[in-house]
Amino acid sequence: MADNEHGRIIASQAKIVLQPAGFQRKGKSRIWIADRGFWLSVVEFQPSSWSKGTYLNVAVHWLWGSLPETVTFDRPQRIGQFVPFESPAQFLLAVDQMAKKAVEIDQVHRSMFPSVQATATILVNELQPGAYGEWAAFHAGVAAGLAGDFESARRLFESVRRHAVSQAQALLAYIDDPVEFRSHVKGIIEAERAYYGLGALPAAVAI
Repeated sequence: MADNEHGRIIASQAKIVLQPAGFQRKGKSRIWIADRGFWLSVVEFQPSSWSKGTYLNVAVHWLWGSLPETVTFDRPQRIGQFVPFESPAQFLLAVDQMAKKAVEIDQVHRSMFPSVQATATILVNELQPGAYGEWAAFHAGVAAGLAGDFESARRLFESVRRHAVSQAQALLAYIDDPVEFRSHVKGIIEAERAYYGLGALPAAVAI
């Protein structure tokens, strides 16, 4: 039995299930991404260091440049437990179920984040005063600014102190000019979309 049979099963079955839902494989990795306008839907069949098999991670990646050219898992979910490779038939069925679950979660995310306005409401309301992480504050700030809530955007950017501080400060430079702010963030999104080979931002996506 070939050592990487489980990897070939993941690749082939993920393609069968995920590709019709708009996903494409990222190179030769176990990561699949789908274009959702200003964000990516991310599915990862994460390997184990110890056993043949896979975990399933599903995430949202915001395309406004927290870490350019890096698929950050900005809203990650680990789905279920590690599934070991025991036999081709057993593993194919398990991966099929995992991929279908990933599509279901993607549909939930699409209903949650259809616009920057809806996204801003969710991200800002999720923050707990004094208890949220800096990247959560940064992403909520970007969404708030795009939605026209510049008071919240300024407050959130100013709360960032460590790893995200350079990105937050860069956007603070545009916070008093709504047109320039949106133009700058749209440029970041377009650059990330180009990196992932997604083309221009669809006209239906209002930024």
